[in-house]
Amino acid sequence: MKCPFCEQPLKQTDTICPACKQPLPAMSSSVLDRWYVRLALFIVGAAIALFVLGFGAYKLYYWAEDYQIARVYGRGARAPVVSAITLADGRAAHAINFFADDGGQVYIPELNRSTAVSGRVARVEIADSEWFSGDMKDVESAIVRLSPVLIAEDGGRTQLPTLTMTVEPPQSPVQVLSPKADKTNVFTSVYPLQVQVVPGSTVLINGEDETDIVDRSGLLSANVNIFPVGDNVITILVRTPNHLETRRDVTIYRAKLDIEIEIDTAVKVESDTRNMPVSGTCEPGAMIEVDSPHLAESVFVDMSTGRFSFLTAFDRIGENVVRFHAAMEGRSDAEVHFTVKYRPTYPNYTRAAWPIRDNYSQLRRLYEQWNQRVFECTGSVIDVFTEGELQYIVMDTGPAGEQQLVVLINESATTSPLIGSKYVAYAHVEGRYMYKSKYEPLLTTLYMDVAKAE
Repeated sequence: MKCPFCEQPLKQTDTICPACKQPLPAMSSSVLDRWYVRLALFIVGAAIALFVLGFGAYKLYYWAEDYQIARVYGRGARAPVVSAITLADGRAAHAINFFADDGGQVYIPELNRSTAVSGRVARVEIADSEWFSGDMKDVESAIVRLSPVLIAEDGGRTQLPTLTMTVEPPQSPVQVLSPKADKTNVFTSVYPLQVQVVPGSTVLINGEDETDIVDRSGLLSANVNIFPVGDNVITILVRTPNHLETRRDVTIYRAKLDIEIEIDTAVKVESDTRNMPVSGTCEPGAMIEVDSPHLAESVFVDMSTGRFSFLTAFDRIGENVVRFHAAMEGRSDAEVHFTVKYRPTYPNYTRAAWPIRDNYSQLRRLYEQWNQRVFECTGSVIDVFTEGELQYIVMDTGPAGEQQLVVLINESATTSPLIGSKYVAYAHVEGRYMYKSKYEPLLTTLYMDVAKAE
């Protein structure tokens, strides 16, 4: 407010101008009202300006924080790693490795699941079937979005970047354990079929529902008829909940022979003795001649009934081919052969074992002549690796200060030997193996255990 005479600033209570001493006219209420309105607008405007500035600073702070989280956990050193895996029961799945400090945990609200961080990694395994349900014939894929939360050891929560995955509909897992190959030859009328599925699956064999004979572990064992017509195709259909149907076909070939002959179903494909009984039935009047190693005096044929039997004489540890044929005048010979895995018992195997430490130098030179000879190998494991389905163990069997390496094919019950630990292994000679640019003796171990402390 100013003096109308000299334009000097005035107070609201002044009645005389302190500068020009002129009496001031009384201020009207309308002027006061306008003054109060301006003051109120100024205060409101200032408050709004302060709010906008504060809100902007707040948003800027959290934007910077979100940007930092996205940079570190979205595309930086701690970005999660997603990979396709297969679970122990055969189901398709995805594994997500989250990287964070130990002591915390990662919570995924979509799964209602928390995973602890150990070794700076929280690993989450999610079966692909969790994202599907019902009839999936026309389903192409699922877009999965996860919003993980990192919970620190002190309780602090950090919302991690959204994780997006494209998941294909999984196939129903099925593993045919017997026969091992998709096509195999047999000479018997019944074959023991073994199929491993996920518990709770529906299984059809040649169109017949066999679900009721699947045990709790998901193993189905059934005898199927094999006819002498050539190829017998066995169709296996598996339907696991939230999975696509899987079909497997296995072909079991049984030749149509000129002389009827059939092996008894009791004949084994594995033996712990060299002399295994083989028996069966052929057409009456046919003679049986055994072509593989056997005990000659054990061959028996009943010419009137066709019953026959003999004892094998396996000449090697491991797989042996049993071969024999039926002969009859005016007919083509009917040849039969099958493979038997000979695995001697522990007492028989170890009874004649030689100490490898005393014979190592000769073994390196005479590995061919000493093929199948059994040795007792005691030493420390220095390496373990796999090639295909075989596990190899490298063992140092030498005395202190002298290295004597052997490479063992592990067929023992010790499936996870520890590097640096000492074991005793009974093994038979197979040949040589190139290990780190040098040939070392190669043996197969059937029995292996931790060595006793000396």
